[in-house]
Amino acid sequence: MNKRKAMIGWLVYTAGKPIAKRMLKSKAKAAVPGKKAGSRRPKFAAILAGLGAAVGALMFWRNRGSSNDYTPS
Repeated sequence: MNKRKAMIGWLVYTAGKPIAKRMLKSKAKAAVPGKKAGSRRPKFAAILAGLGAAVGALMFWRNRGSSNDYTPS
């Protein structure tokens, strides 16, 4: 590979990286469940995800705390 092609590739990568980041960031923000447009109330999916995470954490802690198999020696 010659130096000219390497330089062109580096310039394309350097110039394209911020553009790609900006595009991906806007797509990621659109995909995340958040608030409805023009409303202060969060979307139903966000509420459901939060409740699911809370229930999962409580079940995990309950199972971890109830193990009575340990006998001190």
